[in-house]
Amino acid sequence: MEDRLPFLTRWSARRFDLSVFAFALAARLAALGVFQAKGLGDAYGRDLYFNLALAWIGRLPMPVFDATHPPLYTALIAGVLGLLGTSSQLPILFLHVILGAGSVVLARRVGAFLVDDRTARLAALWLALDPAVIFFTPQLQTETLFVAMMLAFFLGLYALWDKPLSWRHAALGLWGGLCVSCRSVFGAFPGFLFFAIWRSKGFARALFFCLLLAPGWFLPSGVWTARNYLKYGRFVPLSGQMGWTLYEGFTLDREVVRNHPVEMAAEASRMGIATQDIGAYFFAKWKAAVRENPLRSAGIVAGKALLYWRPWLYDPYTGWQRAVMGAYFVFLFACALMGARTALASGAPWGPVWAVLAYHTAAHAVFLTTLRYRVPLEPFLCLLAAAGVAPYLFRRGAPRA
Repeated sequence: MEDRLPFLTRWSARRFDLSVFAFALAARLAALGVFQAKGLGDAYGRDLYFNLALAWIGRLPMPVFDATHPPLYTALIAGVLGLLGTSSQLPILFLHVILGAGSVVLARRVGAFLVDDRTARLAALWLALDPAVIFFTPQLQTETLFVAMMLAFFLGLYALWDKPLSWRHAALGLWGGLCVSCRSVFGAFPGFLFFAIWRSKGFARALFFCLLLAPGWFLPSGVWTARNYLKYGRFVPLSGQMGWTLYEGFTLDREVVRNHPVEMAAEASRMGIATQDIGAYFFAKWKAAVRENPLRSAGIVAGKALLYWRPWLYDPYTGWQRAVMGAYFVFLFACALMGARTALASGAPWGPVWAVLAYHTAAHAVFLTTLRYRVPLEPFLCLLAAAGVAPYLFRRGAPRA
């Protein structure tokens, strides 16, 4: 069988990384141009990060409660805008473009620990063109930053996988803690990682590995929690919206999900609940609903785990967007399933990848479930998909990297 993509191995690793970075950069710049020309950033909406950042640097009034979201992305925006002396969104979006292109190189390097060099390069090329990650590059959301940070975490994790335990594992834990400060849902990942290491390296290695991760993992959250307690006199570990997110997504009815935010906001206003108390109020409602009907609650959790992996989009996307993305996800999942079979038989250390796939599924089976929250898994799905199609594209028997 002849190579159908010989250009993947024609260049050195360094030259390939530079080339795929430039290619991914061009694709993301094109997406940014389309979004800016058509005003799609405003059409799809955004969370509060940008306005909170403007408030932190004194360009908007400070809200009554500013601990509604994890702080890292807001801090990054505030730092960039403060340094440049501007209130424009464009510097942040250009930073997204660079981070998104850099993630492609990081994915190739993570893949080098798991598959042969050609397959890792194919995965990078796939991610460079992945429409799901490209779609969020021109938007003021945490996806682009978090994908880059999580891939950097996995690169460090695999670099230390077989190394003696040392201070570098503690430094990796600190980076993981910063990832949590970007996306709070990542907070409990070490629990799943522990079982992946245990299965591969034994209980003692898993225990001491995670104990070394722990101090750094919890340090950023601890600093933010202490700040919130001093400022507001209440325990807000990462995000004041945890209770909101739990209750908002506690249903399998799409119509309820669509209307829930408006109804919840109206309820909070009607009840006169202060902004800083809204999360606690809906957290209490969520707990009461679980206690009242645990079987129904378990069914919702199981159903949301399945919905997390659905290939189809909901509104506000157009019919053609739903058709194109639905077809893409079906193809991606099919290739990734083929790749999973290859990965399981390979003997490579895929455990952390299975752990992160399982962890995000479990987390979003409890919290709000949307396809947006599956975007951080796209690099791993592209890597598995590349492993699935590689036997049909490359000569058999080629050496591993």
